[in-house]
Amino acid sequence: MHINNNVQHELNKDTHIEEKGIILNSNEIILYNLPSSSNVYTKIFARLLEDSRVVASYKMYWLLGILEEVNLGNIEITFKRLVARMLTAAWYPTLQYKLYFGQFDNLVKSINYISSIYCVPTNINNNELLEFICSLDDNILNKQMKDLTNNVPYMLLTPFFDDKIKGTSSSKRVRKIIELSLSESGVLYKIIKDSNNIVMDEDWAIYMKSNYKVIKSWIYYKLSCFLQKRNPNVPAIIFKLDPPISRSLSKSTRIWTSIIADRNVKDIYTGREFSRENYDELGVLSIDHFIPWSFVMHDEMWNLVPTFKNINSSKSDKLLRYENYIDDFCDIQYEAFSFMCDTNRKKDLEPYVDILRLENPLDFYKYKGKEGFSEKLKTSIAPIYQIAVNQGFSVIDKL
Repeated sequence: MHINNNVQHELNKDTHIEEKGIILNSNEIILYNLPSSSNVYTKIFARLLEDSRVVASYKMYWLLGILEEVNLGNIEITFKRLVARMLTAAWYPTLQYKLYFGQFDNLVKSINYISSIYCVPTNINNNELLEFICSLDDNILNKQMKDLTNNVPYMLLTPFFDDKIKGTSSSKRVRKIIELSLSESGVLYKIIKDSNNIVMDEDWAIYMKSNYKVIKSWIYYKLSCFLQKRNPNVPAIIFKLDPPISRSLSKSTRIWTSIIADRNVKDIYTGREFSRENYDELGVLSIDHFIPWSFVMHDEMWNLVPTFKNINSSKSDKLLRYENYIDDFCDIQYEAFSFMCDTNRKKDLEPYVDILRLENPLDFYKYKGKEGFSEKLKTSIAPIYQIAVNQGFSVIDKL
């Protein structure tokens, strides 16, 4: 069902917005305030995701699913469609970034089931994944998806009915919320239990579509706070809510090409030289993140090493056994650091200045040398490596 023409016309109008800015997506963060409106009670909307009301990620992902459907012009939405959106939105945070959702959260169970039973790649396109999940007729998955709707469609609406459901026993609360959603005006949506779907209030649909970007950024903020509490040592949570954006390592490739031409460096994973014969056998030069990019979420030079394309593909987002490779890693990193010092590449030295906390990299290079460099780099990288292990990134002995 789509929004009628009158509503669609209203969706094109701007609602009054009191904001300092927006978060366009999880990769572009700007401070913002939730929009206000004269047609809906936004103070209740702001209470939907209060910390005291959130014990799992379901409410954030359910509301995000509603927002995406409304943005497409849909106001009648099935439970299954919304749960499929929940699973799709949590796919990358779970499988690629290995975030922990807490012991009360069963989204991960369904995601792992789909991934393993149907051999779905972790980097699948979101739209493809959504339609694939919606198309499945799997009794086990259907049961899991149904279980995910036992509470969230109803509990999300409790701020609209706090006074009217106060004192209602938990066994009767769901029925009461369904009845109130159908009889009360100004509620976010009506719950049609017989067909397991919701019907959006038209004013709320207008509000959500008109302010799509701001509301999405607010949900992301709430979700990132929720996940940060459960992943306290994991960096860049806000950047791990979406599929990764395309990145270029062309600058790093140019730097490593110059280093290889100037210094006697070998691939730390195979011990092979970077020669034409080895390129023909193992693939062209390829830049690898020693600690997986999907954990660190950056392309800083101190975590990058040159290898061969086939070797890089084989390593993927796995970790190599620390004690087996850390010395070779530090050796090749020192070659990069010394090359930059010798050629006075001050800009390229900045990542090392940051990670090693150097006041003057040239003086450090002159007086501390390779031993001092390796000691500092190990001190900096060891805890990052261990956190990645704790987060669930696979460790292999060799390639």
